[in-house]
Amino acid sequence: MQLIAVRVEPIHERFDLFRVIMDSIDKNGLSVNDDDIIVISSKFVAMSQLRVVDMKKVKSATDADRLASEYHMDPRLCELVLRESDRIFSGVPGFILAVKDGMLAPNAGIDRSNVRHGYTILYPSEPFKVADMLRDKFLLYAGRRVGIIIVDSRLMPTRIGTTGVALAVSGFEPVTDKRGSRDLFGNVLKVTLHAVADCIASAANILMGESDDSKPMVIVRGLNIKMSNEGYDWHDIAVEDEECIYVRGLGNMNKH
Repeated sequence: MQLIAVRVEPIHERFDLFRVIMDSIDKNGLSVNDDDIIVISSKFVAMSQLRVVDMKKVKSATDADRLASEYHMDPRLCELVLRESDRIFSGVPGFILAVKDGMLAPNAGIDRSNVRHGYTILYPSEPFKVADMLRDKFLLYAGRRVGIIIVDSRLMPTRIGTTGVALAVSGFEPVTDKRGSRDLFGNVLKVTLHAVADCIASAANILMGESDDSKPMVIVRGLNIKMSNEGYDWHDIAVEDEECIYVRGLGNMNKH
């Protein structure tokens, strides 16, 4: 497997995502091959959509003020979390633990890094549609069949630091079902599903960095994965709350 980071000049206004991707690949002296996986930062996608909020213009409602008091947070940030979340579990000082499109994410993925002072950036809108659009345009305008991953960084339970996770995918099967196959000792696997998209996202995230690296895109080459024209959504890469071992397990912690 080969991972190739693509440096992109900072952009601070709405832009044509596909055009900038292609221009950046060209300026880096690179090209795209069939069956490459193009991994793109969710923040970069959100910037192209201008999903940036001027915090001075946000007005908090009563529920947001209550959360702000409970978790010692800016009420305006709490208001945005409420707007963006599908569900809120609880929180700790400075963070609200929320679910957004099947993803367990502190503050619903809202971030204040790599954005102008006084502004906040949200998760991209309809990331699976964006991934499909990019895949289609690579085929139409570049003549290349590629896979797309829109990636974010996340905290793992009990682990220090962040790793990559796929917010959306297109062009390949994001999860491989290993159930029914056998391990090295002949045991039949009963529950194993291999999160291919998340593994690729984590590998690419190493090259992207987390601060001022300005590498929001990575070309992943040489993977032997099953390409697909199927349409996917978050249900294909995530489980409902009641099926998640962490959510269920932590929900039972006070029963013992």
